[in-house]
Amino acid sequence: MLALKARKHGGRTYDLAEKLNISESDILDFSKNTNPLGTPFNFRTANLNLEKVVFNSIDKIGQYPDNRYLEFRNAAAGFAGDDISYENIVPGNGSCELLRLLMETVVNEEDLVIVPSPSAGQYRHIAEVFGARVNSFTSRELLTLPKMTLERSKVIIIENPNDPTGELISKDALLSLADRCAAHETLLIVDESSIELADPAVSVADIVMNNDHLFVIRSISNIIGMPGLRLAYGIASSSMAEILNAARLSWNIGSIEEAIGTAFLSMEGGPYSDYLTRSRKIIKEESEYIRERLSGIYGFDPVESSSNYMLVDVKDLFLDSVRLTEGLASHGILIRECSDFFGGEKRYIRISVRSRNEFDSLINTLNDVFAELSKEDAREKLEETIEQGSTSCSGRGTCEYYPCHFPGQDCTFCFCPFYACEDERTGGKWIESSTGGQVWSCEHCTLLHRPKVAKKVLDALMADGDTDDNIRRAWKEIILPLLR
Repeated sequence: MLALKARKHGGRTYDLAEKLNISESDILDFSKNTNPLGTPFNFRTANLNLEKVVFNSIDKIGQYPDNRYLEFRNAAAGFAGDDISYENIVPGNGSCELLRLLMETVVNEEDLVIVPSPSAGQYRHIAEVFGARVNSFTSRELLTLPKMTLERSKVIIIENPNDPTGELISKDALLSLADRCAAHETLLIVDESSIELADPAVSVADIVMNNDHLFVIRSISNIIGMPGLRLAYGIASSSMAEILNAARLSWNIGSIEEAIGTAFLSMEGGPYSDYLTRSRKIIKEESEYIRERLSGIYGFDPVESSSNYMLVDVKDLFLDSVRLTEGLASHGILIRECSDFFGGEKRYIRISVRSRNEFDSLINTLNDVFAELSKEDAREKLEETIEQGSTSCSGRGTCEYYPCHFPGQDCTFCFCPFYACEDERTGGKWIESSTGGQVWSCEHCTLLHRPKVAKKVLDALMADGDTDDNIRRAWKEIILPLLR
């Protein structure tokens, strides 16, 4: 039995809805990489009617699908390029099924498979299912792999654009890599699952006809904003596609999925239709807005992206990616926590592009999340301080902020037990936060850092009784007299 674990993925609104006891429709989901424009069936100039497409396909439910899927494959070929025919198309129940089909057909135990880093875990996961050895390289490293590595590798996988970084590789660079892989009889898989939302001009699908060592993956589900519709297709040379079509499950997509996919792929203009052109325009505009807003918030460092999602480095934030994700989830907002992309490092999140109003809701919620988690940290620090039972300035030598108020300050209460007191006589005041909301600032309050005051407050908090009652008593008996 293989020692495998289920992979993480976004879009788990059902889990959060059950946990919060709310409807899935009440959740803002920034964790899934779907088209922010929505489905083409709701886009006026696309001239697509979902109800009509589904209704016309219902008659076919009573019979097995034609497992050649000729109508779908012809539509996919027309969408992918002028020189591509249905013989170059391999239908799939999502991109993961196509990956699994390739590994099952090509990879033997102990073969070397190269995957991109960072990337979602499905590449490594699926390769390991079939006993492959897996190494990973960044996209830039993949483009310049040495000859020896190419010779030893059975399969190389590269994403364009990369998930989660959104980095887009030039077509010339990919063509060069494809030529090198073919020369060493190494299968190159180019996952173009988000290419229509980035830049279809950099696709390498147009060279598959003359390359038996190249396979291009295209997703439909996320491109048309319908992730519940599991549908994708691969593009390969006719000889490779013939083998893969013989090896795939006989009926791997249903009649309704085929009909919906065929309708979309037959849309006038293909990758340059009004629907997809408008999608790319919205993604570019909203990505710029997201990057500008996040760059203005301390601790957030967004990475420039060419696709409908953005990687954000939060290493300078006072909390890690897991706590931030959980904090937003408690308010009904899902983002993608990315430690699985980065070997367990909890410093990155990924945010998909949604409407501006929805993104502003996320930003506005950050104030509440920061306040709640700050209070958790303060409570934990307070309990540690009470447990230690004496004032301590040991933090001076290691704290990068010392002195945050004045030289010689007492650092026992780095987190104020009275926060937020909202009493401006202390020197504290409400200020505008980097997210645009209001936050209580203690920058000019020095009361708790006076050694004698810190000692009295600590003694009061260590007294028998409930901690919250002790805090209220200390405020009334020690702090308030100092403010009069």
